[in-house]
Amino acid sequence: MSQEMTPQLDHLAELRHTFDRTFQLPYQLKARSVEPMIAFRTAGVALAVRVHHITGITKRGVILPVPSTVPELLGVAVVRGVLVPVFNLAALLGLPPSAELQWFLLTNRETPVSFAFDGLDGRVEVERAHLYVDETASQRKHTHELAEVGSTVRAVIDVPGLMEAIRQSAGLITPAKE
Repeated sequence: MSQEMTPQLDHLAELRHTFDRTFQLPYQLKARSVEPMIAFRTAGVALAVRVHHITGITKRGVILPVPSTVPELLGVAVVRGVLVPVFNLAALLGLPPSAELQWFLLTNRETPVSFAFDGLDGRVEVERAHLYVDETASQRKHTHELAEVGSTVRAVIDVPGLMEAIRQSAGLITPAKE
């Protein structure tokens, strides 16, 4: 072999060693810079919810009205074999109530709750760089962030805050004193 080939062979051996070493190291997931969300509409407003805040989405079933002191409660429905309360999501968000409720958004594994809404747009992945604090959040209920999805800006629902508001409205917890 000539001396001219030695550096190339050394480089080739180094590449082979690096390639083989990748199979010996544990796989490392890269931090994703996207937030998976469900995009939908209710009362004509484009909304989104984080996937990790919900347990599923299903077509609307039969809602049996029940007496309640909570005006946003539409009644109860059987969803996936479980009796769950169904709330009008538009009413909870302070939007005009919608008569075209077609879908249930399911939350809370321990005590399932369902929110009825109009139209499902699908699952989207929002780049974290396209999530913004909503400067007008004081004017809206339970939405504190905005998500830019393509050419549409969607209000992101604060599901934990919404659940706390329902508990307070039902008298299950007392509001925090300031």
